Amino acid sequence: MLCLFLVPAVSGQNKNNNLVVNSYNTSFTLSNATALETQQVKSNAFQVMVSSKNNNKFSVYGKVSSSTSSTGTNLPPSVLSVKLNSVTPSVIVNYNTITLSYSDQLLQQVQTSGSFWNTYSSINFDYDLLLAPVGYDYPPGNYLLTLLFTMTQP
Repeated sequence: MLCLFLVPAVSGQNKNNNLVVNSYNTSFTLSNATALETQQVKSNAFQVMVSSKNNNKFSVYGKVSSSTSSTGTNLPPSVLSVKLNSVTPSVIVNYNTITLSYSDQLLQQVQTSGSFWNTYSSINFDYDLLLAPVGYDYPPGNYLLTLLFTMTQP
């Protein structure tokens, strides 16, 4: 059996920006051949909430910051992808599937109107987590991949 776990939510902020990640359903248990050979999907696995007091344009990035295992063999970060499931409130966003790596991957680039933050306190991005077929190259064990999210502004 192959088990994959992701670290739960954390938050970060400065005086003008806030980013909170809530993890809901991010572990995979692969206990049969079908699970090893097919893509696994956790719908609405986590939510990224962002707000800004300073600027109406920002970008959100995601990456795998570390990978460890009980076997000594780590899974590559490219086994994980994210896909936006929904966003609240409605803004123009990227719904494409994004494969993660050890370097920052642009998840969203958002530009809001001047009065947007007077009406809304945050933008909530709900993501699906996708695990590529891992096949038979990895020994049974527990695998931990840590995801890191950042928000930047021009």
